[in-house]
Amino acid sequence: MQTMAHSNASLSTRVVFTVAEAIDTDPVDLPSLEKTISSEALNNLFHEDTSLPGAYLVFPYSDVWVMVHGDRTVDVFMEYAATTAVDDVPTDSEGQPTDDQMVVLSAENGRHAFTDDELKTLHEIVEEADDATEAWEDTINYAEQR
Repeated sequence: MQTMAHSNASLSTRVVFTVAEAIDTDPVDLPSLEKTISSEALNNLFHEDTSLPGAYLVFPYSDVWVMVHGDRTVDVFMEYAATTAVDDVPTDSEGQPTDDQMVVLSAENGRHAFTDDELKTLHEIVEEADDATEAWEDTINYAEQR
């Protein structure tokens, strides 16, 4: 596990640099974070002016699992890359794993897994919010209502 504490860089940039450090590669050699999660949505959801104690977001990126905490701390789990969130692996109608992306969001009211189509909706929710608090509340409401 690698952790990167607070810095002046945007949260999405810190995610990329933390993963690069964890897997000992140059950040420019990593795939675009946008292929996994919207950088803008991540930055807005976990905005520095919003305190989200106990909340976290987990998503796969470059063959590792990234955990972003409500305090904007970034953890990278390499040893669990193949097994973390096994119950949340997207499957087709026959139960076979698909290539869909998956993001797991956990807050004090529960744990929610989102696939590709839902991530687009989440991005829209966050983008339309007036501030990070509203983005977080609207995201949780969406998660609970689906």
